[in-house]
This record gives sequence, C-alpha cells and structure tokens, in this order.
Amino acid sequence: MSESTNKRRRSGGRRGGDNPVTPDDRPPLVTCPHCDMGVPAGEFCGHCGAHLPTASTARHHAFAAVPSEAVVHLSIITTLFPHLPHRQGGAFRWALVAGVGLVVVTAALRLFAPATAAAAILLPALYLLYLYEVEVYEDEPWLVVGATMVAGAVLGFLFSAWTGGAVSRLNITGDRNGAFLLSGLVIPIVAQALMLAGPAFLFLFRSRFREPLDGLTFGAASALGFTFTSTLVQFWPLITGPLVGSDRPLDWALPLLRASILSPLVNASTTAVVAASFWLFRYERNLAEGAWQATRKATLAVAFGSQVLLGVLSFVVPEGLTEVAVWALASVLLLLFMRLVIHQTLMAEAAVHEIGPDGMCPECHRVVPTMLFCPACGVARTAATKSARKQVEGTG
Repeated sequence: MSESTNKRRRSGGRRGGDNPVTPDDRPPLVTCPHCDMGVPAGEFCGHCGAHLPTASTARHHAFAAVPSEAVVHLSIITTLFPHLPHRQGGAFRWALVAGVGLVVVTAALRLFAPATAAAAILLPALYLLYLYEVEVYEDEPWLVVGATMVAGAVLGFLFSAWTGGAVSRLNITGDRNGAFLLSGLVIPIVAQALMLAGPAFLFLFRSRFREPLDGLTFGAASALGFTFTSTLVQFWPLITGPLVGSDRPLDWALPLLRASILSPLVNASTTAVVAASFWLFRYERNLAEGAWQATRKATLAVAFGSQVLLGVLSFVVPEGLTEVAVWALASVLLLLFMRLVIHQTLMAEAAVHEIGPDGMCPECHRVVPTMLFCPACGVARTAATKSARKQVEGTG
C-alpha cells in the first residue's frame, strides 16, 4: 500500500480550505467490522458510526453529538444544546458564565429583585437563542416556539398559581398528610405531564419533525418555559419588593439556586429524554443492542420517578443546603442520563445510506464523503444544524 494511501487512512479527510478533493484523493473503501458495509476509511464508520479500529458502537470515548467529549462528561452546553457545533458552543458557554456572574454580583450587593429576575430568565433566554441558531423549527418558528416555550410558560403560570394556593391552605390547616400527597406526588406527576403537552402536540400534528433530537429540543424548551413562569410565581413578592433586600445573601441564594437553576436543569432533562424516546420510535426504528436506556418505558420511568422522588425529598428534607445538595446531585445524574439518551438515539438512527458527495464536516471541518456519520471525527450528521446540512446538500 502506498504512503499516500496510508496518510489518507490516518487523516480520514482533508481540512477545509485545502486543495479541492478529486476522485483519486477520496479515501479508499473499507469493510466495517460491525455492520459489514463498505465505507470510506477513517476512524469511524460513516454508516453505523462504529469506531472502526475496535468495531465498537458504544463509543463511550466519543459522544455522537460532540465526539471530542466522552459520553460520560458533565457539560450543560453540549448536553442541552446538542445541535451546536463544538466551536459555536463557546459563545453560549460564555453567555452562561456571564449570566451566572451577573446573578452572583447582584446578589452580593443585596439587589435581590434584579438577581432573581436575571436567574429566572437565564436558561430560557439561552435556549430561545439556541432554537433560532440551529433552526430546528425549519420554516415554522412561531408554531414551534408557541407550542413549546410559550405553551409551557402559560401552563406553568396557571399550574403554579393554583398549586401554590392549595399548598398554603393545607399548611395553614395543619393537614400534613394532604400536603405530603400534594407536594410529593400530585404536583410532580401533573407538572411533568404538563411539560410534555407542547411536544405531544408537535408529535401528533407535525410529523415532518422526524428526528429524535427535534423531540429532545422541543421537550427541553417546553420544560424551560414551564419552569420560568413557575419561578416567577414563586418569587414574585421578592421581585416586586424593595430593590435592596435586608436578608443575608446566602439565605436568599439557596432557594433561588434550586428554583431558577437546578429545577430548570432537572425539568429540561426529564422532559427532553421522554420526548426524544417517542420521536425515536415513531417510525419503529430499532435501537442498537444494549440501548435500553433510550426506550419509552425507561425514559418515562426515569422522568416521573425522578420528579416524584425529588418532590418527596423536598417535602421531608428541610430547606437549606441539604435540599440544594439533593437537587444538585439529581441535576448532575439527569444531565448524564440525557447525554446517554442523546448518544444512543443518534447511534440508533443508522440506516442504509449511499456515500454522498464530499462536503465539510461542521464539527471537525474536514472534507469527507457525506454519510450518516463523519468518517473522520464520528459526529452524527443529524446532530448538525439544519442550515449546515442544507449547505452540504446544496453543494452535492
């Protein structure tokens, strides 16, 4: 085998900006040891996404949405925003850091009202920007935003206004058993169901949104809208109160951290994984072997089970550092579970696909044959933004 062929096998493709690829420069075909398909030589199979040197479809070292990260890797940005190319995620990461910094500074200055408002809107605002950046809504932006974030916000406001009064009445009357039943069981279950209402509408009436990551995005958006208005209802007396508060910042910061940061992460994770699992099974696609975590039964059990468990613990555990620690642990575990579901749904989408024209991979920027997975870095093509995929199709 010639030296140039060996180099092409190791590189998996040319960097964008190099000389144009000619037919003779295209990587040779090899047989994937997992799916037995003839695919371009590289690190990954362009058909099934398996790691060619090991024939592994698990690929725990290469997250299918962002292959430079492992599947088990704690990252809010690459988990909540899986359509973003890794290089574009930096802007969102800095926006998140700046938002958290603003909340911390205003809280330290005892400006509790502005800090509360900023904390409540931080993640929903970032997600709204993400929806427009990746164009997951295709040509129906207002329908998608309305059915997810707006519908979730309306339902969250109505539900929180009603349940807040009901819990207060039970506490006043001393009905602890009734308060436990409402706070630990009814509220978590009904709230989770309401957060799924908007995605369910799109699932039933907009079948054109086919991909599991579409469902995941719609679920997270709905949950963030729901949690946003729920937080506003809960902290409205503080937001409309004096500009400068008199309480200690720590006494105020802990419940706000749970309500405006940890609760949105929990709700977005549980709702997103359920929506992704239903989208995945819409066309009866078979999951990869061992991918039971992305099934509908598994995601429903995790979502509703987590909500009930947190509801019970929040009722039993006194407010303060312990409660926040419980919610923080739940947020971490659910984000990791969400990454696993994302990875498995992307890997499960493998299907017979012809080797398409050469195009630039939006993740690694190498010029490679267009397939379901990039042969060079292994990113799933359906994890790219819709506009990036249209550009590749337009050049074919």
